[in-house]
Amino acid sequence: MRRNLAIAVAVVPMVLLSACGRSQSAQPAANERTLREFIAAIDTGNLQRVRELVADDLALHVLGVPQTLSKDGLVEAIKSFYAAFPDNTHVIEQTLAADDRVAVVITQHATSKGPYEGAPATGQHVTIPAIHIIRFSNGQIREWWALEDNLGLMQQLGMELRPRAAQN
Repeated sequence: MRRNLAIAVAVVPMVLLSACGRSQSAQPAANERTLREFIAAIDTGNLQRVRELVADDLALHVLGVPQTLSKDGLVEAIKSFYAAFPDNTHVIEQTLAADDRVAVVITQHATSKGPYEGAPATGQHVTIPAIHIIRFSNGQIREWWALEDNLGLMQQLGMELRPRAAQN
């Protein structure tokens, strides 16, 4: 009986540690799969699935946008963008997953078919490169940092960048 107890005391922690190691190493792959499912849901217009994959307390940080976007803000941004670019698709160029985060390099391809940020529809095909870093919690997107080439997009739409008039 003592021998069995000694073996159990020695073996159980090793089994638990090895199980924890597998869980830890499997998590980045699961997060990457969730990210791919999320992007596919955006591209297919499945906003219900987008909502399911995003945590209620999402914090989306977009370079150049002063306020953090919420889950509802994300859904509204998707609707607005797809109203102007209904054929938008994401191509995942590269991913890197570690711990609770996934970094992804994406190229979006779309055609301007509606007004966007004050520019009329042009019929112009646009390409938008982007880098995103996404943090997951409990299988959902909890925090997201987005860096997209919005200046390049606006130039492709024929918009011009001009300095503001000097104020005295």
